[in-house]
Amino acid sequence: MIEQSFAKSICDFSFGMLVMAQLVCTVAMYYKGQRNDLQKMMFRFMLYLLLISVVELSFFYMSGQQMSALSAPETDFLEMTVVPCALFILIRLTTPRQKMLRLIAVNAVVYLTAFILYLVTGSAIVYQTTLVLTVIYSLGILVYGYFAVERFNRQLESDFSDEELSLYWLKYIVCLYAGMLLLWLVDTFYNSEIMATLYNFIMIVLLGLFCYFVYRQEDMLKALDNLDKEEKKEGCVKAYEFEGRFRKVFEEEKIYLNPKLNIVELSMAVGTNRTYISNYINQQLHTTFYEYVNKWRVKRAKELLSSTSLPLEDIATQSGFNSLSSFRRYFTKSMGTTPQAFRKE
Repeated sequence: MIEQSFAKSICDFSFGMLVMAQLVCTVAMYYKGQRNDLQKMMFRFMLYLLLISVVELSFFYMSGQQMSALSAPETDFLEMTVVPCALFILIRLTTPRQKMLRLIAVNAVVYLTAFILYLVTGSAIVYQTTLVLTVIYSLGILVYGYFAVERFNRQLESDFSDEELSLYWLKYIVCLYAGMLLLWLVDTFYNSEIMATLYNFIMIVLLGLFCYFVYRQEDMLKALDNLDKEEKKEGCVKAYEFEGRFRKVFEEEKIYLNPKLNIVELSMAVGTNRTYISNYINQQLHTTFYEYVNKWRVKRAKELLSSTSLPLEDIATQSGFNSLSSFRRYFTKSMGTTPQAFRKE
């Protein structure tokens, strides 16, 4: 009896912690969400999760319902709607320019219809069918998330030289999402207070990380917006002048020293368009924009390491890297040795 009471107390405590975490994340996203569409969408997502928790709080703690764990078909339906919401966030992160009103409307109609049908009929078949379809949907989101992140990061590498602009962190979120899904399924089918507690704590970590990284992605969002604006200003240079001008901006003007350099800025400096530059780098030079620019930065860093006694942080800055960590990581990857070891050779 004491063990059951303790498990129930921990479960209640974890649920309270989850509600508080959702409240903090909602406020943080509200503050940040005035600046771009992704963060506005994240604020709405956090607010929706908070409202679900408020409904569950009312259902389990204020209605006089006596349940061993925080699970019931009515609230499970609400939690199932979080699955398409997660998909919307993934789509917005990996395809920032895509419109999603139709997709949102379709998902809303499907889940609302299933919920109303259950309320009217009370049929366990409706509940179980929706649950199974939600699990399949979730697995689809995991697969989509993995490939979408890979695709989007390849696109970023073709447009930007700044490695801080990436979504590789999202792979960790996808793994946590998979763990959360598994715990939620076990809790739903077995109605376990231990599983409910683990689920609540995993959700707290997941939401915290998700909000933190979305909060950090403002630079990427600004860069994408600027890329669209700058692309409209692109010029055109004659083909026979192109290669000479292209070499000049790297060899003489050292455009790579700009740590935030993107492919539109390069195309404007050369006097051609983004597509021409991209095709030239990919097809003629057989590399990506990101790799090509950082090759010049490493070349500059090698010169400074060999001829000066400057601290590594100064060398990173004077080579065009946006941080010491980025410099060390890329230099080691490119040269097979650390900057310190290279200097001693």
